[in-house]
Amino acid sequence: MSSVHPMAAADAAWLHMDRPTNRMIIVSVLMLEAPLDVDRLRRIVAERLVARYPRFRQRVAGGGPLSGPGWEDDPDFDLDLHIHRVALPAPGDEAALQELVGHLMAADLDHDRPLWTVHLVEGCGAGCALVFRLHHCVADGMALAHVLLDLTDGHPAARPEPSAAGHSTVDTVLAPARAAAHVARHPGAALDLGRDVA
Repeated sequence: MSSVHPMAAADAAWLHMDRPTNRMIIVSVLMLEAPLDVDRLRRIVAERLVARYPRFRQRVAGGGPLSGPGWEDDPDFDLDLHIHRVALPAPGDEAALQELVGHLMAADLDHDRPLWTVHLVEGCGAGCALVFRLHHCVADGMALAHVLLDLTDGHPAARPEPSAAGHSTVDTVLAPARAAAHVARHPGAALDLGRDVA
């Protein structure tokens, strides 16, 4: 039986706010000028996302009346259940992509698995698009932007290594970004950045 790590209160709030009419899912679309091989995408996601950030292999656990939700490793994690390949309907223009993304935005994520998906959308003109969907309880928009940069070949190789406890999660990796966002909202906090502001 895997251990359950408590979910931060703010992340639990995002989880509980999720409604069929208002999904708490962050959607990002990356446009690529050339086609991308799905096997290469799978390797990149496995190496730069799943292996680096354990949260992407964890699912929500618990959340009963006497305990809040937490994170546990998904014993049946399968990368192929998170990477999807779809063809954009003709004429493959921006309007067709917007309609497809609109459908994806309305769809829920499978709460029995880690709460993220990647859709490789083929047929976007001469290139393709990647549509990332990530539940807000996993990370905020700033965190997702950082993670997506890690997937690009041009991003600096200076990426954080897992801690001694093995908890290099999106939360811990992006503490500086969250601190900056917190200071922007609460300028007085700049005097005490030693505390946890996530």
